[in-house]
Amino acid sequence: MEALNITGVTENVVRYLRMNIIEGQLMPGQKLNEIELSSRLGISRPPLREGFRILENEHLIINLPRRGCYVTEVSMEDCHQIYQARELIESGAIDCFKANNIRELPEVASAFELAAQRSATFSNDSRTEVTEYHNPFPFFHINLIASTKNNWLIRFYNKITPTLARYQFMCYEPTMFDKVQEEHEQILKLIKMEDYERVKDTLKLHINSFFKVIERRIGKKIPSQ
Repeated sequence: MEALNITGVTENVVRYLRMNIIEGQLMPGQKLNEIELSSRLGISRPPLREGFRILENEHLIINLPRRGCYVTEVSMEDCHQIYQARELIESGAIDCFKANNIRELPEVASAFELAAQRSATFSNDSRTEVTEYHNPFPFFHINLIASTKNNWLIRFYNKITPTLARYQFMCYEPTMFDKVQEEHEQILKLIKMEDYERVKDTLKLHINSFFKVIERRIGKKIPSQ
């Protein structure tokens, strides 16, 4: 039995299921059996159902009437659309920085430093380490959006973050980390220089290059819709 902590049961359920969906342990289209999961996790069904509701709001699962809950499918069309949305939101964040003369982003810099520290101890063999190491990179972008102080941009971005992580995990390799770090460092430098148009161009290249990696590595493995 994979018993979860009593406190914050729903939060733990959401964290457990979210990570298993992102990592592909729970496959696209797989039905989520309430009885089996509640037994495996050592919890009652109400917090599990609440967890399902939260994950449905994150678009990681879908609740079909009279059929139950399923892990959402993936497709290249969906991936393309979410990367378009990401580019629009992050470009909008840079416009906010320009409008408000923001050039110092301490939270973003901290996320960058965290990723650099973890890279020093990262090994290629552990799936768990890959997942843990993966987190600081989205945190860089999450904190970038949070630094705008625009609640609507933040909400929109938080909506797509779990699905972004899901697609990114499909193609993550340790060889990509140094390049991503360099691009993040360049973005921070350009913001500090208040060269906002170059920031937007660099961000777009960064985002689109990652989409191309996904398209090249897994495009043949998932449907195009």
